[in-house]
Amino acid sequence: MSGILSFFVILFVLVVVHELGHFAVAKLAKVKVLEFGVGFPPRVLSVRRGDTLYSLNLVPLGGFVRMVGEEDPTDPASLARRSAAVRLAVLAAGSAMNALLPILLFTIVFTLPQDIQVTDVTIVEVADGSPAQQAGVQPGDIVRQVDGRRIDNSRDLGGAVQRRINADMVWVVERRGRTVQLRVMDARVAPPEGQGATGVTFANARVTVTSVAPGSTAESAGLLPGDLFVRVGDRQVLDEGDAVSAASVLLESAPDEPVPIEVLRDGEFVRLMLASESGQLAGFTVDVRPAERRSDPIWRAVPMSFRQIWDILVMFRNEISRLTAGSSSLDITGPIGIAQITGEVASAGLSPLIMWTALLSINLAIVNLLPIPALDGGRITLVLLELARGGRRLAPEKERIVHLVGFAILITAVIAVSINDIQRLIAGDRFLGG
Repeated sequence: MSGILSFFVILFVLVVVHELGHFAVAKLAKVKVLEFGVGFPPRVLSVRRGDTLYSLNLVPLGGFVRMVGEEDPTDPASLARRSAAVRLAVLAAGSAMNALLPILLFTIVFTLPQDIQVTDVTIVEVADGSPAQQAGVQPGDIVRQVDGRRIDNSRDLGGAVQRRINADMVWVVERRGRTVQLRVMDARVAPPEGQGATGVTFANARVTVTSVAPGSTAESAGLLPGDLFVRVGDRQVLDEGDAVSAASVLLESAPDEPVPIEVLRDGEFVRLMLASESGQLAGFTVDVRPAERRSDPIWRAVPMSFRQIWDILVMFRNEISRLTAGSSSLDITGPIGIAQITGEVASAGLSPLIMWTALLSINLAIVNLLPIPALDGGRITLVLLELARGGRRLAPEKERIVHLVGFAILITAVIAVSINDIQRLIAGDRFLGG
């Protein structure tokens, strides 16, 4: 499926699910729903059931729910005539559905068989005075667990750290064949430039040297059978040809400089040097640790889905803290950028695309609850304001003006962000980096 098609399918699903929430709660509250539309007009097919017209429309960009009197309480069947509690329930139902959808999506992902790249996540550097150094973390340590969760690759370790910003965590590391438990205190919201929250640099290791030819450049560099590659230069060695290609690039770019090669040898972190006159790194064979194919039964997948959503919310909160502390910059992406990212994710396979859909659904739930006029959060804010004023509500015509102005501001912001997205695309930038 192409990126653009994937984006429209995902957008369609997310908006329809959102509108289904409003529709279902409105019906339960006896609010008169004039139309529930899938897609946007012009209308293709329609059928009437009771007071409601169910329509299928030509433009596949989501859906809509048209209710009687969303601002005007004069009609007895209108939304505006209902109690504040009912109106709040109807208005929040869309975001609630977008928050519930990821549970299903994550459950599907966790039950699907998928290949997991399992590595030895190896500490390469530990910054002086950092939380990791104070905890006793050393170069060459292999991180096996954080807070009881298994660490399979560097993405797992990065996520575990991001979940514990400004908090303590327990690392279980393997050090020269022994298991060591360390308490890393107060992962930093605003670390010094060039350092992460804990102050470590780490790399994946899954390629082991199996033989070294006598007289080869690999032997002259000091490689031995059993060495586990960590990095060549600053490039991780994850596949069979990575060490050779990384060394070649470095020798070409800096022909007078030796090439650093980092390996684990019998649990010790060793830094070797390939002489600049060697020409290439050659004369060795390797064994690559295969990926593990995993899937989880439904009774484990559902709790894992709830935990995944909680992790996302925690990381979202921590990112806000980093923005406030000035250690992170705000990078807003609009519909064009999201479509581009969707294409990049879709090329990685079905499971990443489902995960991306779940993330977008959570994002849509949060954004729609922001107190911005024309969004559900703006309408909820007006209901809460009404309660704070002892039941005195804003006049319907004034409420319409508030939402109209908010909608205009929202559209202007979307256009501005989209122009920025287009400029990034013209410049050849990828929204996921790389």
